[in-house]
Formats: sequence, C-alpha cells, structure tokens
Amino acid sequence: MWLQCVDRQNGFLKGKVMKRDGDVEWRDLDSTWDVDTPVARGSKMSGTTCFSRWKLVDASEYLADMKIEISKGEDRHQVFAVDLNGLSLVVPAILVLKALFKPNATVFEYLFRPSGLDMLLAPKDSNGSTSVALLPQRMRQHVPVRDTSFERLRWLYCFPSARAAFDSVYTYAASGTVGVKLPKAQVDISLQGRLLGKKFLVAVLNISACTPLEEPFDWAGWQPESFRLKTQPPSVQLNPILASSDILEGAAGWALSDMEWARVEHLFPAGTRLTTGNRAREFIGAILTKLGTGVGWAWANSRFGTTAGVSSFYQNCRKSGRWDKVMTIVMEMRRQSVLLA
Repeated sequence: MWLQCVDRQNGFLKGKVMKRDGDVEWRDLDSTWDVDTPVARGSKMSGTTCFSRWKLVDASEYLADMKIEISKGEDRHQVFAVDLNGLSLVVPAILVLKALFKPNATVFEYLFRPSGLDMLLAPKDSNGSTSVALLPQRMRQHVPVRDTSFERLRWLYCFPSARAAFDSVYTYAASGTVGVKLPKAQVDISLQGRLLGKKFLVAVLNISACTPLEEPFDWAGWQPESFRLKTQPPSVQLNPILASSDILEGAAGWALSDMEWARVEHLFPAGTRLTTGNRAREFIGAILTKLGTGVGWAWANSRFGTTAGVSSFYQNCRKSGRWDKVMTIVMEMRRQSVLLA
C-alpha cells in the first residue's frame, strides 16, 4: 500500500491510500501507522546517521522503482535519501513517522492534531530533571508502553527540534502532505528493504538509539546525552574474542589494495557462476574486516544490503580452497610490507 496524500473531508483529515490492486481508500490518519510500503524486505542493514545529512528527493523515482503509477502532482508523500555504508538509502516519510513516534497505536492518535503532544503527555519532575507521564485519560489500555517508549517520548517532549518534528507532522498534513521536519539528532538505525545496485529501498525502519545534537529546553533541566530506544542490534557489536591475530591490515586497511587484488583476481574469473570483479573484491575486504576485528557476520552482510551474501561467499570460497589461496597470497604481501616499512 502507499499513503499518497492527505485531504480534509467533512472537517476531518483523511489519508488517501493506494492499495496493491490499484484501488484507493480514504483512512483516518491515526490508523495509517499500519500502512506498509510495497517494498520487499529481503535485505537488512544497520548503521549510524545524522538526520542533518538526510535530503528530500523527488518521489517519482522511488514510485517508478516500486511500479506505483500515480499521475504527476497527485502524490504528496515526502521521500528522503541518505548515504550509509556505501549505499543510498531511500526512505518514505511514513517510515520515518513510524520509527520516530512509538508506540504507534497510541501516539498516532495525537500526531495529526495541533498541540497533540500536550494532549498525550504531562511533565514529571525528578531531582532537577524532567521526564514524562502519559495522561491517564489518554492511555489506551490494550497498547503496552515500555520503558524505551517513555525514553522516546521524553526526548520528543524535552528537546526543541524533536518537539518541532512532532508538531510538523500535523502542519504538513493540514497542507495535504505526508511529511516531517527531521529533528537534530544522531541515530542508530536498522533497516529492511530491497537492494537495487547501490540503492537501498527501505521497507522497515527502526531507531534503536538517539543522541540529541542540541540542548534541551531550559525548563527540562538535566537530560541524558543519549537515549536508548530499543535493544541494540547485534550487527554493530564487536567480539574481540573472535578476532584472529593471523589477519593483518594492509596499506588499504582491511580492504584489498590494487596490488593485492591484482594477485588474486584470477581466482574469480569472469563468465563463471562465481561472484567476480569488484563485488568479489569488496566481499573479501568485508570478510577480512570480520575475521580481523571480531565484528559479526550480520555487520559484514549488512554493508551490502544482504542477509547472507558475504558469509555464503566466504563458505563457498573455503569449500573450493580459494580462500586459503587468497589468505596465503595477501597475508604474505602484507608481511613483506611490514618488513620493508
């Protein structure tokens, strides 16, 4: 489905949703949190980014990639793009809303109202700091509100640009647009989506941690430097126990230098069913990084938007004996470089 735009009908804001079969329905905006984008979820990745690097892009290219046919000028759904781990992430605004404003079933009910945050929350003082509490009459009893959700709501309530982000959703909606003004923050994100070359079309976005890049409101008192909003994804964790001392860094770091690649390129001949060319070279660099630092396979795979591409490549190379040949050649070149240095 695709949330195309917003319109006011009989005094109420409604979202225009295009369904997979091309039919259109109008929905209450507080139920749009369950609208999925028509993107496959076969690839995963994670990383850290600053919202200041995110840019608005023309949505028409995204719609064309997704084979969504909407007449020019009829779509008013913001789409963002940002570079991460060598890929260009393309993120529709609805996914940003769903990632920022959790728990969705509770918060979306107030997201599309003027001063909605103050209808949902009240400040709670605690030893010179301000946290938040849900107003009892606003709480939806069937929706669990976890500790990390309160941390997220505290960030939204106590920091200027985070509150402005919340308020901007209604402002955009009132003008017919599905959009948001991004807050000033560095965030740890995890994603699922579809990889098209160096472009990653995002289908699911989660924010696991946030570091505000601004001071809180004066009345908010002391606030944490960062907020844990979800369990840390394992793909960014290192395990030094798994690091191999036999793997040496080279002149190009863990990646293969031009000279190193020239010596092993013949092991991956073009025209075969093997991963070849620059893709094989990049995979080898990711494997050396994983083996040399102890970073998880999930990280190595996510660099290229795959769930198992790099690890499968490694296993295939080991079974065929190519990996032993790569290691012999590359590590010998690196040892010689150390001796000559």
